[in-house]
Amino acid sequence: MHNERKLLILLVSHCLFFFLCTSMAHAERLVKNIAAEGSCAIVGMSAEQCQMIALQRARASAIEQAAGVNVTSSTLVTNMALTAEFIKSYAKGFITKEKVEWLPLAQYQKNPSTPPIPEYRVKIAADVSTPESKIKPIGLNAKTNSSIYKNNERAFIEVNTARAARIAIFNITADDKVVMLYPNDHDKENALNTSRKIVYPDTNSRTEVIMHTLQNHSRDTEAFFIVAMDPTHNRTFTGTFTALKPVDFTSFFKRYSEIADYCEDSILAYEVIDAK
Repeated sequence: MHNERKLLILLVSHCLFFFLCTSMAHAERLVKNIAAEGSCAIVGMSAEQCQMIALQRARASAIEQAAGVNVTSSTLVTNMALTAEFIKSYAKGFITKEKVEWLPLAQYQKNPSTPPIPEYRVKIAADVSTPESKIKPIGLNAKTNSSIYKNNERAFIEVNTARAARIAIFNITADDKVVMLYPNDHDKENALNTSRKIVYPDTNSRTEVIMHTLQNHSRDTEAFFIVAMDPTHNRTFTGTFTALKPVDFTSFFKRYSEIADYCEDSILAYEVIDAK
């Protein structure tokens, strides 16, 4: 009896040690309260777009600090050329919480011979979760039919993997929302075997992906967020997200961080142009 009690205590101790180690490992992957700043000067864009780019730059900087990736050395953006790189950084770490503080409007002046232009500046405090893969490589590969779309043009996304996986396609929109395009109520089959690929929307789909700039915008930068989940994982995309329902940026990535360890993902940035 004494030996049995000793063994039981030892097993409980080992379980407690394992639980503590697991909790600590998970906690280490969430870096809290990262301070980051971003700025954008108004050149060839609306004030609303300029504000969004400044926020995207601040987010990219926070992710860069947490994940140890290099996004860009520039802290000032005077056009939309670098916006796609900021968005691509969202796959390196996931901002699950952020506090945004807008700083007083400043002025940017390249040199004394040029007039100053308004510059938006923002500071954020962000919690960033970095993924720690718990699966064998899936070999996700994805591409779009274009990187620049005109208003009313149709987009198609092609996805294939090196092994079986479940696929989801999300859209990171120019108004700072994320929406799950696929699977949805009309296109429910999202299991991908190595013998075939997914093209969404396909010829049998009742849905279309038609591109539009936001109202009064001449150009927007957005992205498709492609995710492949290990088929043995006990979570599903439709059980985690609601199809075709936009959610705010941090709410989406907070939820996605719950399954990210069992997924591979890719961001395909693109531009939409109002070519009137």
